[in-house]
Amino acid sequence: MFDEKSLKALASIEAEGPVLSVYLNVDPTEHSAEEYKLTLREMLKTVGDSVDKADKEAIKQYVDLEYDWSGRGLAVFSRQAEDIWHTFSLAVPVRSGATVARRPYISPLVEVNGLYGRYAVALVDRQGGRFFFFEMGELSDQKDMTGQDVHRTRKGRGSSVVGMRGGAPTSGRKEAELVQRNLKDIASALASFCQTHRPRHLLLAGADPTVAQFKEQLPGPLVQILGGSFNADMDANEVEIRERSFEHLEKLMNERHAQLVNTVVTAAAKGQNGVVGLDETMSVAYEGRIQVLVVERDYHEPGYRCTGCGYLTTQKMDECVFCGNAFTEISDAVEAVVSQVVEQGGDTEVVDDDMMGDTHIGALLRY
Repeated sequence: MFDEKSLKALASIEAEGPVLSVYLNVDPTEHSAEEYKLTLREMLKTVGDSVDKADKEAIKQYVDLEYDWSGRGLAVFSRQAEDIWHTFSLAVPVRSGATVARRPYISPLVEVNGLYGRYAVALVDRQGGRFFFFEMGELSDQKDMTGQDVHRTRKGRGSSVVGMRGGAPTSGRKEAELVQRNLKDIASALASFCQTHRPRHLLLAGADPTVAQFKEQLPGPLVQILGGSFNADMDANEVEIRERSFEHLEKLMNERHAQLVNTVVTAAAKGQNGVVGLDETMSVAYEGRIQVLVVERDYHEPGYRCTGCGYLTTQKMDECVFCGNAFTEISDAVEAVVSQVVEQGGDTEVVDDDMMGDTHIGALLRY
């Protein structure tokens, strides 16, 4: 299963020869397995002789004979000559494509990890809750809890709602107090669940009035990661919860990206904790100062990497100003920055094209 450890491991790989990175959309609701196999063969033709034949054959054989077609996306990284071979079946869709470079091409994984990486869903009602923890769209853990039964006044004995004809104020008050205790206990259990799994986002689900009451019981740390809510029945299954959460996360991420880009551009303009532009971003990445990297999805530029200390630049230089070693030309300096930030433990957000204007890339800094 793909997780953030897998992403860091991929980011640390630098081969002596070309690594073939293949992403294949395999959503069964769109096309058949045979159609996807044809797409793969056509993609592999586009890389030509830039990669070893053994790598193309290994990926074709894997898809033809070993892959179980259980996911919606597939990522494969191969450099057979150096024993580099990684496959990830993903529960989330990816854009199909093949890339050749000295490092695995990880930006598509960074993008889907940012969107679907680690999130929790709490499905609640007046009596209990069901908690789901997802990683890359796959259910990693689930917990159910039940509080005290909330009894309603039986038909013919009056309503339990205060102020209604035949109502019983004491009964209504006790019911409301019991619901509040249940919601408080559910919130406490959810806090423990989230403390264990450390989700980046929390979504609430259930009947709107109950969800509204439940929000008031959430402790501060959960309020900070709360990403919204949606209506769902308590007996909703895992597939329904996942699909509904996908819809909400996509909307949430679009809003977040717009805010983040504005924050980066504003901070850079004020000379505060932000930079924009490839050279400036590469410079602070080398210093390990990037907290959040923001890069447009299809932005690519060639550049140079120091063979000694790894310093990146778009300028051709005879020797590195930091360590004196020579530079090697790389086909995609943008991808190199992404890998560098992932290795350093910084966050990376892949945003829609044109969101960053002419700069295409930028970052919020730790200091």
